[in-house]
Amino acid sequence: MATNSANIPSTAFDNLFAADPTGAALFESWIGPARFAAVRGHFVAMGQAGALATPLSARADRQAPVLLTHDATGERVDRVVQHPDYHELERLSYGRGIVGVKYRPGFLGADRDIRHLVGFGAGYYFAQTEMGLYCPICMTDGVGRVLERFAPGDPLVRETLAHLAATDMAELWQGAMFLTERQGGSDVGANTVTARQEGGRWLLEGDKWFCSNVAADAILALARMPGGPEGTKGLGMFLVLRQRPPGNGATIRIHRLKDKLGVRSMPTGEVTFERTEAHLIGGIGQGFKQMTEMLNLSRLYNAVASVAAARRAVLEARAYGSERRAFGSRLVELPLWRAAMADLVAEQLGAFLLAFEAVRALDRADCGDEASRRLARLAVPVAKALTGKLAIFIVSEAMEAIGGNAYVEESILPRLLRDCQVLPIWEGTTHILTLDAMRAVRKEAAHEALAARIGAALAGAAGDSGRADLAAAQAKAASDLLVAASRLEPELQARTARGWLERAGRALELALLLENACHEPLREVCLAAFDRLAARAFGVMPVGAGDPARLRPSEAPLLNSVRPA
Repeated sequence: MATNSANIPSTAFDNLFAADPTGAALFESWIGPARFAAVRGHFVAMGQAGALATPLSARADRQAPVLLTHDATGERVDRVVQHPDYHELERLSYGRGIVGVKYRPGFLGADRDIRHLVGFGAGYYFAQTEMGLYCPICMTDGVGRVLERFAPGDPLVRETLAHLAATDMAELWQGAMFLTERQGGSDVGANTVTARQEGGRWLLEGDKWFCSNVAADAILALARMPGGPEGTKGLGMFLVLRQRPPGNGATIRIHRLKDKLGVRSMPTGEVTFERTEAHLIGGIGQGFKQMTEMLNLSRLYNAVASVAAARRAVLEARAYGSERRAFGSRLVELPLWRAAMADLVAEQLGAFLLAFEAVRALDRADCGDEASRRLARLAVPVAKALTGKLAIFIVSEAMEAIGGNAYVEESILPRLLRDCQVLPIWEGTTHILTLDAMRAVRKEAAHEALAARIGAALAGAAGDSGRADLAAAQAKAASDLLVAASRLEPELQARTARGWLERAGRALELALLLENACHEPLREVCLAAFDRLAARAFGVMPVGAGDPARLRPSEAPLLNSVRPA
């Protein structure tokens, strides 16, 4: 940290993991001291990569990818050209094992039960700087997860998995998920891309609308199966490889790249499959179900990206405030500034625990724990919904805490704010996630697993009965709201759902803060965060409050007042 003669501090970090003793203490507590010592080097490497990425990310954001449709002879090539700094970011992340660590046979043999915790935990430090590439990293891991779970014995799949986990850039195949289409968006059941067999080969035809990492080598795509029913049950899931068979990439037409608000370093395009050869992974009744495995993992990546961006924002603001002088004091000495920043740090820590509880539940579920599977089924959409909303709020507040110097592009915060706006949208909007959470409650009684997890966390908070009682009351309020909603007609249930989602998420955050406060190095910070968050049952969603039946008549006049003439 340095401050020039104009009283403008400049922030720079050598290693984002080293700058986070609270995070390090949490990961050590969760993983265990001996095993954490064995993987700590990977955390250090990703923390350094996140710091080194800062200027690279800024330039890659300004020099967005370009679509080269034709070569010098007029032949169609559909090639995406990236800035050299983006390729350096790939080497800093993929080359250091941000995906590959999760697929190393030796690591899996001994540490499968912390596979996702290590992968997401170390990746969190890279995501604090570069959210554009973190999306392809997410999808590369997601393709690997789906193939590993549903077609592990297939020779082509084994080859693909080896490429997805590669740390040598010449061997790496990046992944993608081509899911949405123009007419449906989140309503995937409206998809119309078709699959048909010819001579033992599956061929895909049709348009995909929002294809992130559009130049990926290994793509999972949904297509409508011959003779299948309408809706998602009629969709099959296919693996499309650009290099298998040779020339297959030439049948994937990229029409244009999206001019996006944020994550501009990563190419997102509109695509047409023109008799593109594909490998069937799951057919009628199975394709969409299997794709949800990638979707759920992507939602976790989204939640981790959210808490990573929030962490970088409070880190920047705190560092700036420790040096910037105003009204005769440093910012960090001013009461209102201190109070506002303490709120942001508390919110980020609570959201961090929420996101990584979902990660840890997935690890346990993958090892066969049924209670954790049900917990993850609910914790993933709750964490994704709440952290995505919170990231925008925290980055904006951190920018305000710094002032005008954070509003110019020399600061990382404008880019973070643009990047964060996609987080409540990608992989399911807040409404989609809320409906998914309610579906998990109805079909799998996932709220019971959530209640059990909260109960277990509070049972371990020995010696702090006052706070434990307060957290239990918050959990009961969320439970009571859910019970009350269950007695309402479906329309009113939907109107109540977002309020319940946030209350449930806050109740879990409070319980986790008390549970982790039992680890002595974390006690002070966790209890401080608890005290601030317990005062606010609602954090970031100014919706869903009040009696939905009483408020329903107010909808029409308000909505009609903004209807185009």
